[in-house]
Amino acid sequence: MSHPSTSCNTQPFVVYRTKVEQARQRGQELLRLGASGLQIATAIAESIEQLLLQIIQDQFQQLPEPRQKLLVQNCSILVIGGSGRGLMAPYSDVDLLFLYRNQVNEEFAAFVGDIVRNCWDAGLKLGHSLRTISDSVKMARTEPEFATAMIEARAIWGDEHLAEQLIRSFYRHVILFRRRVFFEQCVEARWQERKQHGGAVMQLEPDIKRSPGGLRDIHLLRWTGFARYGTANLDMLRLDGRINSRDVRTLKNARDYLLKVRIQLHYEAGRQQDLFTKDTQLWMAEQRQIEGTNGQRPVELLMQEYFRHSKAVAEITERFIKAHRPQPLLSCIYDFLMTHRSDSILKIAPDHLDVIPRYRAQVCNSLEDILKLFDTASLYGISIAPDLLDAIRESALTLNPTVSNRSIDLFRAILDRSTNLGATLRTMSETGILNLLIPYMKHAYCLLQFNQYHSYTVDEHTFRAIEAAETFHHDDSSLGSSYRHIEKKDILNLAILLHDIGKGYGEDHCKMGAMIASETSIRLGLKEEEQKLLVFLVFEHLNMAHLAFRRDISDPDILFAFSQKVGSPEKLRMLYVLTAADITAVGPGVFTDWKSELLADLYERTMLLLGGKHSRYNRDQRLSRVKQQVRSYLNLPILHDHEEEQEESWFTELFNSFSPHYLLVTPPERIAADIEILQNLPSDQIVVEGEFEPETATVNYHVIASALYSQSCFHRMVSVFTSRRMEIISAQITTSASGGVVDSFRVIDHDYASEVPRSRVQAIETEIRKAVIGESDAKTMFLNNRRFQESASLSGEFDLGRVEIDNQSSRRCTIIDVIAHDRTGLLYIVSRAISRMGLSVVMAKISTHLDQVVDVFYVIDEYERKIEDGDRLQEVKEQLERTLHDFELEGYKRYQRV
Repeated sequence: MSHPSTSCNTQPFVVYRTKVEQARQRGQELLRLGASGLQIATAIAESIEQLLLQIIQDQFQQLPEPRQKLLVQNCSILVIGGSGRGLMAPYSDVDLLFLYRNQVNEEFAAFVGDIVRNCWDAGLKLGHSLRTISDSVKMARTEPEFATAMIEARAIWGDEHLAEQLIRSFYRHVILFRRRVFFEQCVEARWQERKQHGGAVMQLEPDIKRSPGGLRDIHLLRWTGFARYGTANLDMLRLDGRINSRDVRTLKNARDYLLKVRIQLHYEAGRQQDLFTKDTQLWMAEQRQIEGTNGQRPVELLMQEYFRHSKAVAEITERFIKAHRPQPLLSCIYDFLMTHRSDSILKIAPDHLDVIPRYRAQVCNSLEDILKLFDTASLYGISIAPDLLDAIRESALTLNPTVSNRSIDLFRAILDRSTNLGATLRTMSETGILNLLIPYMKHAYCLLQFNQYHSYTVDEHTFRAIEAAETFHHDDSSLGSSYRHIEKKDILNLAILLHDIGKGYGEDHCKMGAMIASETSIRLGLKEEEQKLLVFLVFEHLNMAHLAFRRDISDPDILFAFSQKVGSPEKLRMLYVLTAADITAVGPGVFTDWKSELLADLYERTMLLLGGKHSRYNRDQRLSRVKQQVRSYLNLPILHDHEEEQEESWFTELFNSFSPHYLLVTPPERIAADIEILQNLPSDQIVVEGEFEPETATVNYHVIASALYSQSCFHRMVSVFTSRRMEIISAQITTSASGGVVDSFRVIDHDYASEVPRSRVQAIETEIRKAVIGESDAKTMFLNNRRFQESASLSGEFDLGRVEIDNQSSRRCTIIDVIAHDRTGLLYIVSRAISRMGLSVVMAKISTHLDQVVDVFYVIDEYERKIEDGDRLQEVKEQLERTLHDFELEGYKRYQRV
């Protein structure tokens, strides 16, 4: 049959390309009119399928009649995968299977080649293969991706009997006699795909199709339904009693929502785009005209809705798989033999817990009995039977929200466990039981924090923190010891559950969380002492990290104030574990060894104080030990306290000129080397030592200079690293009382994938010397290294950064905290601004959390004192905030004016 749209005067591919655009425009018009995702995806698929038929038929009609007859009787063209389902996004691939009998191999291959070429010319991206029935079945048995695509196979052209023969052969040889194998292949392939796309439903930049809870999970449920029961249709599975009506309704709503989001992403990108990035989230929230609330921005409300759908999809899919997974005969026999009863009601199998059918309604209608189930399952380390969980889920909707004393006791027994707690609380949350016990948990459900720091939603972060704390039980560090010595683990775990519950209300989440913790403690009948402990932990859960990472914990005043606030060893242990669990749960790799050491150091110092050791006495004792060790490295005689130093008075003067922080965190051998260099260093010279450390793949640059170069030394060194595209991951800045400078920078050199060669290190050493003595300036360095790449711009929805001034924590210095999103060159711009205000950096703590930096500068003014004048402090704050603002707006252009 000919098509009038293709004339002899028009190139076919022009017509085809026009029709592709018309199909996409049709979808876009439906989107504008408010059509559902399902309607739009169906309309696009129908239009593309009609075009495919036109391309096939146009090419077919150009063949001689004998060949036409040969092909139409021995070949078939099928749409498979998403195309077979009849659901396509605007720029989706078209999945085709060209099927043939052996005798027409060459003729059909030539025909297919022309079709494929025309499809590509039209702007359609094909995923296709040319196979016989035998080839297709063999491929489906070994390649799960092809097999699952075949489940959706549907003939659109050619010999229908051939296509039907393939479908029957596929079902018989791939599915029918190997249901369990195929089921497991589908699940394993999907689990691997999940891992490749983040492994968590609540990751903040999900892939709409492939991340956990995405469209692929709905596909997986259909595929496993087909493997088990011969149908991939959700309604047929519902009618057969394989899945309940509520879950089907939830899946359909989620499918429609996810399809629409995916379609919008495709249209916005003008190409296939399934990754829901932060920028596109902001764009979509604006497109959908979502209005924010006092506690949540529009984008956070958008993503909370998204995660509610994706989380429901993931949970339903996982439940379906658990409930319908085929079991080997031997496994069934083993389970039967090993199952025993408890209380004449419970059936305890090796891997799951169930209730005897006639008692199920009775158990599910009692919160106490349900909690007893969870307590028993947690005790045995097994799961609850999927269909029993479904019954609990239904009952939770109607259960009385009043919590009895017995229910509280059971809940606290669950919270007191050191194993299986994370999994148990997740299941309690999924069934709604946790919300009955702690109603505020509903607020945290899928709650998004739209920033560059967290990787997960509040509820996912919370459960990961619980799971992180569990792992500390087997840790042989001070953290593990602290966890094992905590007596009230139920209070600790309740605090972890509630530590971020105050987010999303538009107020300080620590204060709001403390209020919620107080209400929850009353609801759960905690004793007054326990109530105070819980509120303290929630309110103070950020304080320990703040001190460890952003303050000089060798300062006795800081330690004393913190120890007074904590008050007891048990509270300190709990706060320590809570802090470590919280940081670990932020995202992969966030709780580094460096952070672990800093936190442990603060814990151990504070524990000494709580044990009766005065902080200043303890510090003096440590400094005395360090001093003796340094003397030993310098081959100086060891002197007793009562002995007068005479010949080595220079050593005492130089040693005492360094800050306690430098002396207590620097290895004694390094201190000895620094002192020896400073003692013999001519006033106009600078020593720079660079060393590559293979275990961390970083280079440590150690810089020693006399007082002559102390002014602006810090930011000049930073300019060298920034101009050379190096990432500064930590810095220790030390200026002695006599003006000598001892600075260390740990950097990642992104120009080298593995070991940084010695020649590169030496070149950087030379550049640092020139920069510090003023032989080269920052502008020249930036212009000489034009490969410098500006990082991607940040959306205006992110805060451009903030500056906090702390004039209380240190007696000698004003402390400046700069919290901003990490950009190449940020540290240089900030340090230069500090220098231009006439301030000197005497200590700095540089740290990066994912994309957020918290840089801390201990500064003194021109008179080597802390800034006391209120107007000057305000001026410093405002100037630095303007610097951050200008830098974010202009980025790399700022370097042209350095």
